[in-house]
Amino acid sequence: MNRTLKRVLGLAGSAVLGLAGAVTFASAAQAHHVEIEGITECTQDGGWTVVWQVTDWASQGIGAGVIDTVTVDGEFNEGTEIVAGAELPHPDSGNYLEGSQNFGADVATASITIDASWPNGNTGTGSALVSAPEGGCEAEEPRPEAYVDVWTDCFGINVYAWNESEEALAEFTIETSDGFSETVTPAVEEDYYNYFTVEDPEAGLSVTILVDGELYDTFEWIDNPLCHYATVESTCEDGLTFTLTVPAEGEETTFYFYNYTTEEEFEIVLGPGETDTVNFPAAAEEFWVYYEIYTDKDYISGETPWYPCDVETPSPSPSPKPELPKTGSSLTIMISSAAALIAAAGVIFFLMRRRRAAQDW
Repeated sequence: MNRTLKRVLGLAGSAVLGLAGAVTFASAAQAHHVEIEGITECTQDGGWTVVWQVTDWASQGIGAGVIDTVTVDGEFNEGTEIVAGAELPHPDSGNYLEGSQNFGADVATASITIDASWPNGNTGTGSALVSAPEGGCEAEEPRPEAYVDVWTDCFGINVYAWNESEEALAEFTIETSDGFSETVTPAVEEDYYNYFTVEDPEAGLSVTILVDGELYDTFEWIDNPLCHYATVESTCEDGLTFTLTVPAEGEETTFYFYNYTTEEEFEIVLGPGETDTVNFPAAAEEFWVYYEIYTDKDYISGETPWYPCDVETPSPSPSPKPELPKTGSSLTIMISSAAALIAAAGVIFFLMRRRRAAQDW
């Protein structure tokens, strides 16, 4: 029997049993009583849970009843509202007191009894009995919590993948349109990061990602004309030097730079045909520079790394860049080709990327 049917039958049985208990007691207690409903559902570990919902009886003009004692099989879960001294909501209000309990697969029923008193001096009781969901409950296999973050820059595509469930790790397969392929299963907090360079801008580049053998998504490399407003030269001796140029046919452009390590920042505004440079000197340790280039009509932002001379090849996994917010599956844009910058020290690269845009797939 499937889980949906089990739950429906469990809900029906719980409601019937709860109402039966309330009606039976109401007759013997001259109407003053507590209304109780129990809702059951299977849990992932093969056990089950019951949620008790409690209200006053449909009295008029005598004031709300107050719980005196509560008796249950086992214990309530943390945060229960069904406690001595709690005021019972009138059923017409749409509110109720709620408390839940968890039981193992070896427990067949659960019961509750509540004694209450009213401002007119009367007392009353409500009782309910529920059974485990019809057909019993089966333990479910834990499911992976897998996430992918992808962003493009002028040079290629960055891929960031991670797992967040210790109980079930997802397997990621990464394939590129130029023939690269690998399969990884990153442990929790050991995120996978890799950068795929665009070797032929005219041909472009795409990255396809599969999670546990099923297609997750295909990401295309993105180009942006604002890329050509800046170039960067990276050498391990001199650091990063950005050369900024606004074409004669362009418009006033703002360039903003920020060094994560030193917190040094620059903002430069250039008009059409103007040029300038910004330098971040070499340091003892690697650093990352965040940048923004924007006009009234367009915007790009990104990050680019610098590595000292004694660092030959930055480790691709985990990412050497500053930690980014994990937003699930998203397509964001930033400059981060560590391998390309080191291998091509002294070579001028065109920087380009669109506004970082996080999208959950």
